[in-house]
Amino acid sequence: MRYQVMTDKDSGGEMVRFFESDDLQEAKAFAMRMAFFNDCRVSVFDEKAGETIRDFDDPKHR
Repeated sequence: MRYQVMTDKDSGGEMVRFFESDDLQEAKAFAMRMAFFNDCRVSVFDEKAGETIRDFDDPKHR
């Protein structure tokens, strides 16, 4: 899977993989809901680019 939703919930501060998808919009929506409802740090990692996504509209993540 290309996009991984990472969280520090229940991991003692270390970011761990929680959800994976090949669809960027699905990963983004999942991360937004998780951050809102669980009040935890969440990020989306792009495996292909090898970096955390900061701008979901950047063409390199498509």
